[in-house]
Amino acid sequence: MVEINVDKFYSNRAYYPFIPGSIFQALENAYLSGKETAFVSEDEYNVMMSNINASLCPGQ
Repeated sequence: MVEINVDKFYSNRAYYPFIPGSIFQALENAYLSGKETAFVSEDEYNVMMSNINASLCPGQ
């Protein structure tokens, strides 16, 4: 498991297409509970970050 900042991902709609459902649910639950962080699967997080980086920084 990896701890991620809720505001960084949940408040940035540009990331929504890249956030797996389980991570989005964890972020939403944490947000609604007033928490600053959420724990998510490390594997899913790594795939999400890879997809975000590939989309926002093509060719790198």
